[in-house]
Amino acid sequence: MSKLSKVSFLFSGISLVCLILARLAYGGWHHVFWVPLLFFLVLFFLPLVKDGRFLVDFFRMKTTKRGLSMGTMILLVAAILVFANLIAARKSKTWDFSAAQSNTLSPQSVQLVKSLTGPLKAVFFYRQGVEGNEENRRAFRELMKKYQDQSDQVSLDFIEVNERPDLAADYGVNKGSGVAFLEYQGRRNRVEKIDEQEVTGALVKVTREKDKVIYFVVGQGEMDLEETREGNGLNALKMLLSNNRYQVKTLAVSSSPKVPDDADVVAVVGPQQNLMEQGVAALEDYLKRGGGLLIALESKKTAGLERLLGTAGIVPQNNYILNVVETGMGRGVQQGATMATVFSPESAITKVFRGQEFALFRLPMALKKDKQPVNVTLDEIVKVPESSMAFNDMKITSEGPTGAFTLGISAAGTWPGVPVSDSSPQFRLVVYGDADFLSNSLLYQNLNRDLALNTFAALSKEENMVTIIPKDPATTKMVLTDAKFSLFLWAFVVPLPLLLLATSLGLWMRRRFA
Repeated sequence: MSKLSKVSFLFSGISLVCLILARLAYGGWHHVFWVPLLFFLVLFFLPLVKDGRFLVDFFRMKTTKRGLSMGTMILLVAAILVFANLIAARKSKTWDFSAAQSNTLSPQSVQLVKSLTGPLKAVFFYRQGVEGNEENRRAFRELMKKYQDQSDQVSLDFIEVNERPDLAADYGVNKGSGVAFLEYQGRRNRVEKIDEQEVTGALVKVTREKDKVIYFVVGQGEMDLEETREGNGLNALKMLLSNNRYQVKTLAVSSSPKVPDDADVVAVVGPQQNLMEQGVAALEDYLKRGGGLLIALESKKTAGLERLLGTAGIVPQNNYILNVVETGMGRGVQQGATMATVFSPESAITKVFRGQEFALFRLPMALKKDKQPVNVTLDEIVKVPESSMAFNDMKITSEGPTGAFTLGISAAGTWPGVPVSDSSPQFRLVVYGDADFLSNSLLYQNLNRDLALNTFAALSKEENMVTIIPKDPATTKMVLTDAKFSLFLWAFVVPLPLLLLATSLGLWMRRRFA
């Protein structure tokens, strides 16, 4: 090929590159672009005309054909790799081989994210140079990737506070180590902690179109919702429910002939006096209408609710349940908080709890299932260990009966006396033999917070709000006995380097004297 043809091919390629870059930069076609296009066509076809015979002979050569075949194979493999990567990027699939499935979302999270009907926007604000920034960004990206794997509706955006102060002010961002928000259909919620519990909780809040309403019964000496200093107040519970987008209100049921229609849940927590008959009738009418009722009682103070509970098949035992522990001095009764370690695997409230976890109660009483009413399902959701004891009073002078006493029972179905049909209202009732586990002093102890939130979620018919228990990574212990260590030492540690050294020397000698 002549020198002129080579130069012509070179400048034709330069013209084509200039045309493509100009087209991309401009974003459309302009009449000026005809110039580089014309240069490309002229400079490309000029060598074909001038040295056409040479090019024909060149492409007929055996080496040229082999080179073209090899080039075609390389291009084909490259195209397959690009295509496979595009499919993998758009349709990614992950497998979790960890023993505790710690890298997999819980079924609650999967069900919730798959039910999205619109785009969910996750926004992470950070400030460049702040300590812990990169770790928080990476952790949030990895966590949200699990949600994105389940739905194409989830998007993720990272915003530097100094670059977009307007957005930071709009979202109310006041720290630079990293804060995240979820936004869905105009509703926004802040994620305080980067873990599945908090993200799924925030997801529930932004997807809920209407806040649920919880009425706390007052007027019989119940625990105070506004009390913040005393350990037996309920202000911590009130704040917890408010942060989970529940509206918390009070209701003087003894003076009200009817529970309001907007009540999603009614709670009776720690009453000290008996409810008046009209108050009990109002609660029973609420259950007949398909309401959700929580009753948390203290031993010896059943507030005149025995008839209502008996109708549902639940009988308070009016005793005290304490744990029995083994000490260095022998077997003894633990007179502090009572631990409940047995949870129903069937109940939506407790099925997420694991066997090694426990909830704490203060001097609870046992509950017992009576004759189960027709069309009512009873479930003993919380129990103490088998070794626990029951006492009729706090004078612990002798041993009482032992057993796995029940501290919490749930009931659901059609209230006895209501005609049964496909359209019959379905009530939900949860009864605990203690109210202190909801108090300021015990609410955030062990599983108490989760038990409380799960109870209100189940009663308000929002099982997707049931708290997700963090997954602890399972550890695999490797015990190396003396015999196994000797085998490992003489079978691998010593011979392997010697084998590699001998192989290297053999190869060197062979090449040296070849």
